[in-house]
Amino acid sequence: MPSYRELEPIERGGEISRIGLEFQDHVASGYCIKMVQDPHLVEVWCESLDDITLIRRNGDIEEFEFVQAKSNQLNHLWSASELCKRKKSNVGSSILEKSLANERAKEAVSFRIVTCLGVNKELEILTFPLNSPKRAGDALTGLCQNIAEKIPNYTSPNGNGTDFWLSRTVWEICHSSKAVEDANIRKLQKVCENMNFYLVADQLAELYQKILRKIQDAGKAEWQFDPEAKKIKQNDFRELIKQWSYQAQHPGIGGTGNKLREKMEIARISSGLIETAQEQRRFYRIRTLNPSYMDLSKREELEMETQAELHNLKAKLDAGKLGDTGVEFHSRCLESLKQIQAKTENVPLSILQGYMYNLTDRCLHRFTRETL
Repeated sequence: MPSYRELEPIERGGEISRIGLEFQDHVASGYCIKMVQDPHLVEVWCESLDDITLIRRNGDIEEFEFVQAKSNQLNHLWSASELCKRKKSNVGSSILEKSLANERAKEAVSFRIVTCLGVNKELEILTFPLNSPKRAGDALTGLCQNIAEKIPNYTSPNGNGTDFWLSRTVWEICHSSKAVEDANIRKLQKVCENMNFYLVADQLAELYQKILRKIQDAGKAEWQFDPEAKKIKQNDFRELIKQWSYQAQHPGIGGTGNKLREKMEIARISSGLIETAQEQRRFYRIRTLNPSYMDLSKREELEMETQAELHNLKAKLDAGKLGDTGVEFHSRCLESLKQIQAKTENVPLSILQGYMYNLTDRCLHRFTRETL
C-alpha cells in the first residue's frame, strides 16, 4: 500500500475558494501553536488530504489524523442525519463518507470533526476522548447501527466501514471563530513565555496574525505545483515563532524612524508624506514623555482603541478582504483616525497620526500586506 505522503488530495475545492474558511484557519493555527511543544505532533497540512491533516510520530511510526472544520450555523444541533446527509443522494458526498474515504493508505488513521455548534444526545459519545470508558456500551452500539442504516455498505478504499470511523473519531465543539482565536492567543502566550519571550497584548495579537497568515498562505498553495508549501513542519514553525517573538520583543521602542521610513517606502508613499510622518512621530513622542500630557488611563484607552482599529484594517488587508495598494491603505488608515478623533474631545488629529507612525516604527503596523 502507498503512504499518505505519496497520495494526492481527493478534491481541491478549499484551495480554490477559501471564502468562509476563517474558522478553519483559526483551528489550524491552534494545532500549529500546539505543535511547538508537542513532541509527537510533527506536521500540520492545510487544505491537502482533508481540511486539516495532522501527522503524529512515535519513533518511526506515523499516524495521520484527518480533521474537518465546519463553521456553518445550522438551526439545530448536529445529528446523525446531518452527518450522513448526501448531496443530491450521491454516494460518498456526506461528511462521514468524505472523512472515511481518507482511509486509503498504509499508516494508522484517526478522524476529527470540529464545529461551532454542539451535537445532540446521540452524537455526544463522540465528544469523549478515544480512550474514554464513556465511549463503550449501548450508546456506541446504537449509534453504529443507526449510521449503518443511513449509509449501508459504505466502506473506505481500505475496506473499513462506518463502525471503524466511529471508533476512531472525536467530535470537538469550539463555539465560534472568536472563541478559537482567544484560546489560541492564550496558548501562544504560554508558548512564548516558555521560550523566555514576554509579549504584551498588542505584540501577541500581531504575532498571532502572522501565524494566521502563514495558515492562509498554506491553504491557498496549489498541491499540484508545490505540495510542500501546504505543509507546516514542527522545527521550521518553532524557529519562526522564535524569530517573530524576538522581533516583537525588541522593536526599538524609542524608535529611530528608520523602520517607519522603510515601511512607507515599501508602500510607495511619497517622500514628502514620509517626512511629515517622521515629524508627527517625533511630536507624539515628545508629548507623551511629558507627564502632564493627558491623564494616563485616558491616553491608554485612546491608544488601545486606535490600535484596535488599525489592527482590524491590517487583518482585512492580510486576509485579502481589501485590495488596496500601499498608498491607498495609508489613506484608509488616516481616514480611520479622523473618525476616531471625531468621537474624542480635545485630542489633536496629529497625536493620533503620530501614534500610528510610532506603532509603524515599532513594527506593530504597516501599510502593505505581510510577506512571509
